Amino acid sequence: MSFKQDNNINQLTESKKLVSTQVVTLSNNEILIPVSGKLQSVNQVNIICEANGIFYGKKFKTGIKFSKGDTLGHIKYDEVESNLKSQKSNLLNQVSRLVSEIKFDYPDSYNTWLEFMNNIQFNQPLPTLPEINDKKFKNYLSGKNFFNTYYTVKGIQERLRKHLIISEFDGILSDVNIKSGSAVVFGQNIGKYQDPSILEFESSTNIKNTLLIKKNQDVILESDELTGIWNGSVSRINKTINSSSQNMSVFIETSDKSLYSGMYVFGNIIAGDASETFSITRNLIKNNKIFLVIKNKLVSKEIEIIQINEENAIIKGLINGDVILGEPIKESYPGMQVRTQKK
Repeated sequence: MSFKQDNNINQLTESKKLVSTQVVTLSNNEILIPVSGKLQSVNQVNIICEANGIFYGKKFKTGIKFSKGDTLGHIKYDEVESNLKSQKSNLLNQVSRLVSEIKFDYPDSYNTWLEFMNNIQFNQPLPTLPEINDKKFKNYLSGKNFFNTYYTVKGIQERLRKHLIISEFDGILSDVNIKSGSAVVFGQNIGKYQDPSILEFESSTNIKNTLLIKKNQDVILESDELTGIWNGSVSRINKTINSSSQNMSVFIETSDKSLYSGMYVFGNIIAGDASETFSITRNLIKNNKIFLVIKNKLVSKEIEIIQINEENAIIKGLINGDVILGEPIKESYPGMQVRTQKK
């Protein structure tokens, strides 16, 4: 019996979690706001037919470049053109008679209307109507049915313009839906015309980051498709909140010739510097608070979030030498006993 061991009662001891820590060193942190998106031309238009007929355009093909004012193609307009010339002839005859009468009845207006008559050309746009300040003279022209004739010609001229597809800027045909000689109808989309020299993309940013963004801020861009770094800038900011994502939109513009429409890019907006701040992993923040480690205990500390992105956050409210929790701990709480890793 003397060799029998005593049954000792096991006493429970509190377990202290082994944690990693970071020592705070305040510095100036560059505020970088991540953006990404697909580039597209700032100046691009869908080419929509405004008349019915047969479309002609030998150069109306994908990849063809045009300068501002060039004719991309036209819808057959022989009948409209003939009607326009006929009506211009009637207008010219009418103005010729009016000028003869104006010379004696309204001599002060004679030279103005003579110049107007001389500027009526069959192969040129209709000249602008002279300014009429004399009410009596205006009634005189109206009684001669001049205005009705003039605006009839103006209307036919506008109808003819709709048969011609003129480039509004230097650009390239990026999409073509028909071939020359095809029949088209009013409202038909026959292609897309764009200026490839100025590109932009839209990116979604959270509210806090968007408030840090200003127009013309520099942006550094990259791509998985090409090697290099390109420059861009913030062109505009849409501060309307998207109801589903609760984010806002920012538009980034670039004119780098190495980039192409339809290309996916990513990068950072350089939104400035934040002095006396500290950069930490964002999962250490909960309800704008982090944990300090003081005498092997967790102490909750409220901080100010200056900028936050998917992985990191720049914060304020700490001092040099503070020791913070270096990893998130499940079910952590203020006053929790911990052990720190020895270095």
